[in-house]
Amino acid sequence: MSFRLRSGPWALAALLLLAPLSVKAQGATVYSPSELDVQPRLSSQEMTARLLARSYPSDLQRAGVTGTVQVQFVVDATGKVDQTSIKIVGTPPAQLAEAAKGVVPEIRFRPGEIGGKPVASVVMLPIVYK
Repeated sequence: MSFRLRSGPWALAALLLLAPLSVKAQGATVYSPSELDVQPRLSSQEMTARLLARSYPSDLQRAGVTGTVQVQFVVDATGKVDQTSIKIVGTPPAQLAEAAKGVVPEIRFRPGEIGGKPVASVVMLPIVYK
């Protein structure tokens, strides 16, 4: 899944698969994408596009600072991002990493499913600011 964001700068977000790994987090099992029957999906691409576009710091836009921020997190069985699970993968520009980390909890998902039931799962979301 990918889409382009237009609101001044362009941004791109897509869900990527992670290596298989089930873990326990706060009492609930968290599944890897490879274990799911249905992958987590954005609840609204339009809303996500607006959130991500607003998250691009204006001073960085004006200065032409661009970059990709890989954000890993858990989407719970209700479709909300577990804020304690948010991790920045790699070494993007620090201000872009903070912007991405701040906006991810606002993004809503339809949770992944196993056997027709919603479950918590790991998501990797690359956010491209340009």
